[in-house]
Amino acid sequence: MAGRRRHGQFTSGMTVDPGKDLFAYLFLMIMVFCFMLMMASQDTRQSTQGQDSPEKQDSAASSSMAQVSMESIGQLVKQDGKIYIKYRDVLYSPKEDVKKMDADGRVMTITGKDGMEKKVLYIEETNDQQVLLTEYLSAFQYLSKNGIGVAFAERIGD
Repeated sequence: MAGRRRHGQFTSGMTVDPGKDLFAYLFLMIMVFCFMLMMASQDTRQSTQGQDSPEKQDSAASSSMAQVSMESIGQLVKQDGKIYIKYRDVLYSPKEDVKKMDADGRVMTITGKDGMEKKVLYIEETNDQQVLLTEYLSAFQYLSKNGIGVAFAERIGD
C-alpha cells in the first residue's frame, strides 16, 4: 500500500503546474499578435506600392524666365541707411518713387499664360551682402502694395 500512495502523489504533482499552462498561453498570444502585425504591415506596403504619384505641372507655366535688357535691371543698394533701387546712376526709393519708376519704364508689364497682365520689377541678384533680408522684405512690401512683383535677374555674359 505504501507503493500506491507514493505513486498517487507523484502523478498528482505532474498535473498541477500552473506555470506551464500560463507560459503556453502567453506564447500562443505572442505568436498570434506577431502574425496579425505582420499581416497588417504587408497590407500597408502593398497599398503604398500601388499608389499613383501626383501629376506634375509644366515647369514653363510657373517659370518667369525672360531675356531683359541691362537698362531694365536694377540693383538693391543701401546708402545713408536707406534702401534704394539703382539703375546705372539713378536712385529710386521703393517707398516714395514707385510711380516715378513706372513712368520711367523701369517696371515691366508681362502677360502670363492665363492672359493676365502683371507688373514686374527686375532686380539683379548680388552676393555682396550689403542689404539684409529684412531690408529686402520691407522694400518689396511697398512694391507689392502697389501691385508690382519682384523678379531676380542674373547677368549672363557681359
